Amino acid sequence: MRYRDSEEFKLLCKKAEDAFARATGDVVSTAFLNPAEQYFLSEYIRMRGYSSRAVFFGGAEGAERKKLFAMPEYISALADGGDLIETAKSFLGDDAFGDVCTLKIAGGGFRDFSHRDYLGGILSLGLDRSAVGDIAPIDEFSAYIFVSRSAAHFLTEGDFTETGGIRIAHDRVKITRATLPDGYTITRKYKDITDTVASERLDCIVAALCNLSRESAKEKILAGEVEHNYETADEISAAVGANDLISVRGVGKFKIVSAADPTKKGRLRLIAKKFI
Repeated sequence: MRYRDSEEFKLLCKKAEDAFARATGDVVSTAFLNPAEQYFLSEYIRMRGYSSRAVFFGGAEGAERKKLFAMPEYISALADGGDLIETAKSFLGDDAFGDVCTLKIAGGGFRDFSHRDYLGGILSLGLDRSAVGDIAPIDEFSAYIFVSRSAAHFLTEGDFTETGGIRIAHDRVKITRATLPDGYTITRKYKDITDTVASERLDCIVAALCNLSRESAKEKILAGEVEHNYETADEISAAVGANDLISVRGVGKFKIVSAADPTKKGRLRLIAKKFI
């Protein structure tokens, strides 16, 4: 079943509808959404005519996990096609987006932490994944974490003394509220990929991205091992364009930058980025 047809997506759309219905005076937000949920919900929002009242925000530029913030109609009118976030802050204050809070997790400096360490340690305390956004390393021993307002209260004011405090990977950590530096952006690491392909067909693109023959790429697609824009691909001839996302099981996730510029030999230049 395609995600667009799933009960999970229908429930997500109902929650979005409820947020827009309740956003009459103040901003109303959902839980944190992963990139796939944002992608499909954005399509639904456009179809329903809510785009001028919708903002996806995760606490910082470059965040992947974001909340949907539904704006009151008067904020949309005041923005008049401009920056909804800045307009909302101007009229409602910074707390308009206060349901995304920034915390800092700092360890004792005895060992470095991975993303899995941070996330596992936080969720082991009983928080739901939808209450936690991105985790952005500061150095080997500390990171910013973006969470919902209620989760921030729980992590910074909860009584963990009976269990020896908050621990991550067997190291006791301190969690405090934080203010991001001016101009802060969450940076992602990519590996640049360049190649040439015969066409913009999915099997051609997958073959180039994974250094496979077209026949092997076709087999991966038909075996359900390839996602194209967050849906399991089922057509080897599907067209791939700029900004499309391709995930190949066991290989990785890629973002297409361009695949349309012809070479002198009649092939197309493929430019892509692999998430690392």
